Amino acid sequence: MKIIDISGSVYSGMWSYADYYPKFELSAVEFDFAGEKYTVDIFKGMHAQVGTYIESSGIFGNEEKKGGLAAIPIEKLFMVDTYIYQIPYEKLSVKDGRPFIKVDDLKKAEKDQINKNCAILVGTGYGKNWNNEDYIEKAWFFSKDALYYLMDKKPFLIGSDSPVWENAINPEGAFEKFYKSGILLFAPCVNLEKISKFKVKLVALPLKILEATVCPVRAIIVEK
Repeated sequence: MKIIDISGSVYSGMWSYADYYPKFELSAVEFDFAGEKYTVDIFKGMHAQVGTYIESSGIFGNEEKKGGLAAIPIEKLFMVDTYIYQIPYEKLSVKDGRPFIKVDDLKKAEKDQINKNCAILVGTGYGKNWNNEDYIEKAWFFSKDALYYLMDKKPFLIGSDSPVWENAINPEGAFEKFYKSGILLFAPCVNLEKISKFKVKLVALPLKILEATVCPVRAIIVEK
C-alpha cells in the first residue's frame, strides 16, 4: 500500500488569491499555567481558501448553506473511489496566455469506465509550483466543455492541481451549472503526478466548522 499526501503546505508569506484575503501568518502566544510555561501557535489570516480546500455550492451567490461541509457524512470523504486523469502541464494548449484542459485531453487520459458518485482528480504536475510567486498567474484552467464532460459522469467530487479553474480573461461561464450540480470542488492539490494508478482511494477531511461552505483539508491518496 502506498500513501501520497496531496495537500499543499500552509506557511507564512504563501500565495493568496487576492488582496481582499488576509495574509496567512504563523505566530504564537506564550503563557503560564499551573506553574509551567507554554507556547501555542496562532494562525493569523486563516481563511477557508488557505492551502488545499473543499468547496461546496454554498459559496455561489446566496444559495442556502444547508449546514455546510460539516453536514456531509464523514464516510463520504473517507476512502472514496477516485479516478486520476494525468495530463502533463507542458502538453496543454494555451488560450489567452494560460494553459487549459480540453475534452480531448481528458478522453486520452481516461483509462477505464468512471462510476457515479466517485471522486475525479485531474493532475498535470502543476503542484510542483506551489511555492512560486506566480503560482496563481500561471495556473491552468478547464475549458467549459471539459468541465461539463467531467460533470456528466455524475461524480461526488472533482479536484485538480490548479488553483484557478476559470479563464480569468475571457470567462467561459461553466460555474453556475457546476455549483447547481452539487458536486464538491477540491483544490489545489500537489503530488498528483506521483500517483501511478488510474483508480485509487481518496481521504479528504475538512475541519469540522459548522455552517462553513469552504474549508481547508488534509488529504491523502491510498494506492493498493
